Amino acid sequence: MSLPVRCLFLLLFFPLIATAQLQISHPMARLVVQRDGSNNGRIYVSGRIAGAVDRVEAQLTPVTAGQGTATDWQIVQTSPTNNLFIGSVAGTGGWYVLTVRTITGGAETARASVQPVGIGEVFVTAGQSNARGLGSGDNDLGTATDRVNAIDTINHYYPAGTGKQLFSSGDPSPVPVYKALTAGRRVFPMAESSWGWGELGDYIVNRFNVPVAFYVAGWDGSTVENWYKTANGQPTCNRYNCTEDWPNLQPYTNLKNVQNYYLSVAGVRAVLWHQGEAEYDFGNGNSSIQYYYDRLVNVIQRSRQDFNGRNIPWVVARASFDGSVTRQAVIDKQNAVILTQGLSVYPGPYNDTIQNRNAGNTDVHFRNSFRPDVHPRYYLNPNSIPVEMGLSRFARNWNASLDGNFFQNATPITPTQFAATGNVARYVVPGGTISVSFATTGTFNSDNQWQVQLIGSNGYYLATLGSGSSSPITVTLPSTYTSGSYSLRVVSTSPVLPAVPSNSFEINSQGNNADLSLGMDISARTPSVGDVVTVSLTVRNDGPVTSSNIVVRDRLPANLAFVSGTGVTVANGVVTGVISQLNAGNSTSLNFTAQPTADGLYRNAAEIAQTETNDPDSQPNSGTGDGQDDAAQADLRTRGGGSSVYASPNPNQTPLPAVQSNQPTPDPNTADLSLGIAVSNRTPKVNDIVTYTLTIYNRGGATATNVSARAYLPNGQTFASGTNMTATQNGALGTVDSIASGGSVTLQFQARITAAGSGTCTSEITASTPSDPDSTPNNGVDTGEDDTARVDLRAQ
Repeated sequence: MSLPVRCLFLLLFFPLIATAQLQISHPMARLVVQRDGSNNGRIYVSGRIAGAVDRVEAQLTPVTAGQGTATDWQIVQTSPTNNLFIGSVAGTGGWYVLTVRTITGGAETARASVQPVGIGEVFVTAGQSNARGLGSGDNDLGTATDRVNAIDTINHYYPAGTGKQLFSSGDPSPVPVYKALTAGRRVFPMAESSWGWGELGDYIVNRFNVPVAFYVAGWDGSTVENWYKTANGQPTCNRYNCTEDWPNLQPYTNLKNVQNYYLSVAGVRAVLWHQGEAEYDFGNGNSSIQYYYDRLVNVIQRSRQDFNGRNIPWVVARASFDGSVTRQAVIDKQNAVILTQGLSVYPGPYNDTIQNRNAGNTDVHFRNSFRPDVHPRYYLNPNSIPVEMGLSRFARNWNASLDGNFFQNATPITPTQFAATGNVARYVVPGGTISVSFATTGTFNSDNQWQVQLIGSNGYYLATLGSGSSSPITVTLPSTYTSGSYSLRVVSTSPVLPAVPSNSFEINSQGNNADLSLGMDISARTPSVGDVVTVSLTVRNDGPVTSSNIVVRDRLPANLAFVSGTGVTVANGVVTGVISQLNAGNSTSLNFTAQPTADGLYRNAAEIAQTETNDPDSQPNSGTGDGQDDAAQADLRTRGGGSSVYASPNPNQTPLPAVQSNQPTPDPNTADLSLGIAVSNRTPKVNDIVTYTLTIYNRGGATATNVSARAYLPNGQTFASGTNMTATQNGALGTVDSIASGGSVTLQFQARITAAGSGTCTSEITASTPSDPDSTPNNGVDTGEDDTARVDLRAQ
């Protein structure tokens, strides 16, 4: 497709309203899905969520009272996986706000909405220019109800150069963005104005109180032969100026693509056919009219075959006036098609009866003489329309033909399959490989394949990257794409159905790496029971790229009750926060308050549970016990003491490898000593007595003799007494005659707290015989050797 066409279509991949934890990907605003014969319809819903939820629910609420029937909450999907949900919501014909929420542990955890969306009537037009809309001074009036909708863009242009013919893309159709079909708006893929379709939609809205959508595939100057040939794979040209064939098997390809890329998702009531003005009979045997019936029937049948055998109704207008001549023989052929038993074709308007159709003048095309400042709303006025308002008369004629018999007997096509493309990495290197997952509902044919399409930031198709029969499908990006924003879309082949696109991703040379780390701070580490403390979870991104949709999860210990928070939710004691975007080199914090409800020691742990980027030194949701920098822990002890220990659950811990010993192989000629230290109370009060316990282990092969160990007290503590240790100038000293291989000995002394504050007691082995293979006695406490140990406390 050429650049001028692509620039016409701007894409919004996301709905109007979303939260960081819930995003509605489908439906988009102003999508209208076809209702069934009982005025009921089903809107398929999909979106993305941050983290696990029990279920996703949705409801419909009329945009304005009386424009539909509100529904209860309906389950869209239970236990969705891979951060993607897919399902549907049912309702009666109407114009709605769709609201979606997630439920975890019986509580609502996120909510988003999109509006308006509709259950109503859907049409596609085909034929020649009067089925299309020229847009050049036609003074179209468009919709006045705001409930008639279309994709406001086109896929064609007129190339420069002598003999060049109208060019319309044959590529897979773009991701749609719908707008109200007001005056001057286009209708994808061909209408350059709202033509008479905006007004026709208002008649239907007024009659049935449901919204309407139009797609337009009409083609200038086309004969039924043009449609017949291209429907059967034969290029064809403009009968008035046949300098070259129309590219991409147009005009039929546009109708086929509208059916497959839009009507497969939205459903449809009928194809509205307005054609016949270009048929001819030169009186010398050179006539197209004699073949009209067979060719139109073939086009109708072929369109249904290409729509997976769906029997889409057709409405055929009686039209033949070419601006000077009316040909009854064409009308007779059109009537014959309508009267064919079992063909499901219904009578359209006799539009040859509209005289002076071009703003009061005779012409093949319809036009209004002007566009009033105030919409005349002819759909509310049964009186005749001024003769110079040809387009408005065209719309009224069409409305009259779509009578009660048509709506009662024309069985609409409603969608029965749906698909959504899964999440992909936020950043991908040029030529990178992507695993594309997707979710589906409904039944697909046994020969179905799924193509993976690359979609540009404007919503247009760029390339097909690969295919497969099931999810996931691995594809490789073309190396020619070195930057920019894109998405992926899977499309089934049998039947043809486009899935909702993936999230957007960017191509860059740095790939999808962002080094995230998590820190935790608690405002008070020695609160009383019932005191409120603030927990701050700080995420830092050390780059190199921006990270998005970072989910942080804190599973609170038992008896640590959540109180409040900003930007976080809580369900079943699990606090969850989402950071939508964090640039490289930046950090941000999630804060909430909690309170201990029982005395004891609390060990609170949190982790990064999800992110769209890769982390070079940690894995999200791997548990809080693996020492990775995307997990953090902080403890607090209540002032009332207590021996109970409350720790954050860690159900998702990735199995850790067995600990590899850093100790040498036991030598029968050496004694390998190590030292540990503990204190009886890490939050004492001034003047309290605490007990320090030193434990000496011998993991060597020989008995250790003449072993001495020394402890050094910090400021604010003094030696009080010793169980088997004596006072020194600033601590205590203990000796042991011998420690057998594999044995251990404990030394204890008591110290008094003389001042408030934090302090660390250090210790080391100062003497031993024989030698130690991995440490040297009495060489200081800061060597990192295993014959040293330390413990801290905070005095109140």
